[in-house]
Formats: sequence, C-alpha cells, structure tokens
Amino acid sequence: MDTNVLKTFVAVCEYSGFSAAADKLGYTQSTVSSQIKQLENELDTVLFDRFYHRINLTEDGLIVLQHARNILESHEKMLEELKTPEIIKGNIRLAMSSSVCNRYFKDDFLKFRKQFPDIHLVVLESGTEQMFDMLRKNEVDLIFTLDSHIYDSEFIICAEHKEEVHFIAATEHPLLQRNELLLKEICSEDFVLTESNMSYRKLLNHELAMQSLEILPILEIGNPLQICSLIENSKMISFLPDFITEDAYRNGYIKHLPIADCDVSVWTQLLIHKNKWRSPALNAFIDFYREVIGK
Repeated sequence: MDTNVLKTFVAVCEYSGFSAAADKLGYTQSTVSSQIKQLENELDTVLFDRFYHRINLTEDGLIVLQHARNILESHEKMLEELKTPEIIKGNIRLAMSSSVCNRYFKDDFLKFRKQFPDIHLVVLESGTEQMFDMLRKNEVDLIFTLDSHIYDSEFIICAEHKEEVHFIAATEHPLLQRNELLLKEICSEDFVLTESNMSYRKLLNHELAMQSLEILPILEIGNPLQICSLIENSKMISFLPDFITEDAYRNGYIKHLPIADCDVSVWTQLLIHKNKWRSPALNAFIDFYREVIGK
C-alpha cells in the first residue's frame, strides 16, 4: 500500500474536500481524485459518500482513517529510527575563571563528553578583562564569566545565572556567636582570598573601597576549593560563592557570617561575540550548558 496515497486520503478527511487537500498537498484535484479511487479499488470499498460538492466518510471510511493515521505514524517512527545520527565534532576554545571551572567541569562535563565524544575542548583560565580581550581577538570562541552582570551589545549572552556569595568561617568560629556583623568589624581578621583582580574578590574590593575599608589577607590563592578546605580547619575566614562552599555548608563544616552591610551580586554568564560563526560543535556546547546553567 502506497503511504503517499494514505497521506492524500487523510488530507481529504482533515481538510474536508478534494480541492482543499489538493491545495495543501500541492497536487491537482484530479490527482487527488485518482489516488482516492486507487485506494478504494485496492480496499474494495467506498470511502466517501458524495453529495454534490460535499463529501462524508462512510463507515468503512472511518475505519480506514483510523488505521491510515496509525500506519503513517508508524512509518514516520521507523524512518526516524533508521536515520544515521549526525556526528558533531570540532574544537572549542573556552576562557573561564577557575571558580566556574570547578563548578561546571565535573559531572556536567562528563555528561557532555558522553553525548559529544568528538568535540575537543581547550579551557583557558583567566580574569574577566582578559577573557573579553581574547574574545574580541578571536583567540577563544566563547567565555564563561563570574563577575558583575555584564551587558554589551558587542556580545551575546547565551546563558546566565545569579550566584549568591557569602563570608564563611568554620562552624566554631567566635564571630558566629554574633547575630549581626558589620564589614568594618571583620576587616582585621585572618583572611584567605582569591587574587585581588579576580571576579568576586574584585567586587568585594570595590565594596570595601566604598566604605573606606581594606582587607589584607594572610594568603591569596587562585583555587577556591583549597580556600574552602583551609577555612574548614582554621580560624581564618573567606568570601566565596555558595556553589563553591555548598558541600561544606551542607555537611556542617562551615557557616555564613551574618554581615549586614555588604551587598555583592555575582553572575555566571556564558557569552560569545555577536559576529562569531557558530559551528555545530559550538552550538552543541551552548545548548548543553544553557540547560545546565538554567537549572
């Protein structure tokens, strides 16, 4: 049985006429009439009662319509299953901060790798300003920032998510006995922080400057996971995004200090240059991580 003939029959039923079906299918009316006649001859039955310019399905026609739809649906499913999946491959150059790398290049990357085994990724860790410079020079294909909310018509925001940031200390730290603290009251504490020009540390420095304050950390180090580990086992304090500290916080190793006068907003953003050609590999990466960031 010709599936094209079945499609014509279904179209006649759905558009209530031979002429309307012919218009939708791009056939002549005579072709539609011929195909319906062919189907009736093959099934040895009458599918339509014809009254002047109107048609109605016969009882047999109703039965055939149900089966025709099922046959066409099964036919489409069969063709989909037989299609050879497209192999997406290529190279992607990505600039990001170490904090973002710690968040999105663990389990999420393993899922991405399993789904797209032929995509090769090169990750460059850098500060925000350097990232944008590399993006403008086409030295990277896209950037993952962790900074204040950035908008520039030169770039396209593919995905973004607001991140919470807190001052943290070990659970038994004396400062946690206070219900409320001011920023000036903790500046003399022993701090471990990321480098001064890096994302949320830079935003913290700006807030401190607005209040004519300064923090002189006893240690500056780029690895935020290392910082979190140091805080768990000492009287030192730090300032980190919640996604870095969530495991330690959930397990009761650290707590958030109740700082009342420090409002720092940090955003994860995935950006590309507006003139960047999107290869299939780049589109696959963007679509995958757009869903991850949106969770």
